[in-house]
Amino acid sequence: MTPLRRSPCVLSALVVLALLVVAGCTAADGRSGRGELAVLCSNDAEICDAWAAAFSERSGRDVTTVRLPTSEALERIRHGEGLPEFDVWHGGGAEMYVEAAEEGLLAPYASPEAAAIPEKLRDPQHRWSGVYSSMLAFCVSPSALAAAGAPVPHTWDDLLAPALAGQISTASPRTSGTAYTAMILQLDRLGEDAGHDYLAALYGQVLQFTRSGTAPVQVVARGEAAVALSFSPYCEAARSAGHDVEVVIPHDGTAYEVGAVAVLADAPHAEAAREYVDYALSADGQRAAAGTGIAQIPTRSDLPGDLGEVLTSGRFPVISSSLAERAERRDALLRWFVQDVER
Repeated sequence: MTPLRRSPCVLSALVVLALLVVAGCTAADGRSGRGELAVLCSNDAEICDAWAAAFSERSGRDVTTVRLPTSEALERIRHGEGLPEFDVWHGGGAEMYVEAAEEGLLAPYASPEAAAIPEKLRDPQHRWSGVYSSMLAFCVSPSALAAAGAPVPHTWDDLLAPALAGQISTASPRTSGTAYTAMILQLDRLGEDAGHDYLAALYGQVLQFTRSGTAPVQVVARGEAAVALSFSPYCEAARSAGHDVEVVIPHDGTAYEVGAVAVLADAPHAEAAREYVDYALSADGQRAAAGTGIAQIPTRSDLPGDLGEVLTSGRFPVISSSLAERAERRDALLRWFVQDVER
């Protein structure tokens, strides 16, 4: 039988294919080239893109970003155990990172950049570090309030006015770290029983619960509601873009988030993940989102207007429990929300 002959073109194609397979394998295991990085991001989409682009330019690595609200991101990480799909988690409230760390989902990494982050804003076992902060606020539309016959709310009790029924937009605390911050604040300022009573009344005013904590601002910007509960930078950005919205910090107390970053346990590209965390904690990393128009507060103590400076200035009536306390109370509060609010 005559042996099968392949043309030079076919042989060349097979050689090229083989080389591509080898190159793909070496890039994936980190032995050749700069490689890739998969980031699970729990922040505004524009900020996630800005972080990825800045790191890619700095490192030469390709970055894939998947954006999910904080609570959904934590569930995605939990379900990925044994088959990891992400290297880094960036953004979202640090209380969720406390939970993830306790469950063994985060890898310890003592970044040299972490020395500039105050100790209370990072994990003592180096499993996560705070990289930005924002103050909780009301994002109000003066024209929508006027149409509803309601004055501008300046306190949390003002949100319970009958004229604001169906005029408030907030995310679900089941999916959003922003909404959970607003939830835990009520218990911090009123106590357990009165806090639950207030939350039940507030949630009765809500138009519809969104998945993401940034979405309520867009609901108000579109004129579908009069008041959004969100962090102030997202409202300020919407106002700068020309929308009829204003930021109101409630007189009777507000809270702040500490957005974090961490290397995930069993990260497929661990070296690249540590490099990304170095970048996220650096001064350049904490300034990378500025071009989006969303002005978050840096956590590095060597940057102007950092969180420590903001808190000591007395400009905001902050009422806030520790990150550990927020994490410890989360499961019970979410059970209450599911049983008494969503039923």
